[in-house]
Amino acid sequence: MINEKQIHTTPVGVANYPYIFKADTQFEKAGVFSVKLVLNDEDAKPIIKLYEETLKARQDKENTDKRSAHNQYKVLKNGGIEFKFKLKNKVTMRDGTDFEQRPKILNADKTIAQEQPVYSGSKMKIAFQAVSWHNNLQGVGVTLRMKAVQLIEVVAEKPKSNGEEKTSDYDYGFSAEKVSNVPKRKKEEPVSQEADF
Repeated sequence: MINEKQIHTTPVGVANYPYIFKADTQFEKAGVFSVKLVLNDEDAKPIIKLYEETLKARQDKENTDKRSAHNQYKVLKNGGIEFKFKLKNKVTMRDGTDFEQRPKILNADKTIAQEQPVYSGSKMKIAFQAVSWHNNLQGVGVTLRMKAVQLIEVVAEKPKSNGEEKTSDYDYGFSAEKVSNVPKRKKEEPVSQEADF
């Protein structure tokens, strides 16, 4: 029998869209802490095995083959497997009471990490639980519930989408280019105040 309360730890992976210090409130008002962690194929195997075994055990319990379309891992075209870990900031219990939770964030040396910017490309390990769920509409699914994060290598600046050098807020999207056939002036000519631009 699978113990869904058991905490598992990933190898070091590369994070995409980490919301680990502040919850993402774009889709859920109460907020969700989340990160997509990319692991190489070999490192991903034990986590895929755990995910599939947890899913199968719940399917057997519910006597159904129906599987949720919301898979929490996917194979990337350029190699590797991306897993989605998340933790709801606020949880409402069946009796109507609620409580707040957040993942523990540690530095590489296991000391408590101070709040800081952490962007895509950061390297980290995730401690998580594989928790199954079921409803008649969607079938059976598994949530990779993030319990703690160990920051190994932090990218503290937002990566540029085009891979260019860092740009200022006032460069209008231009990047440095090599000059080819633009003539150079020998002397700066004064411009009349009445000149029409």
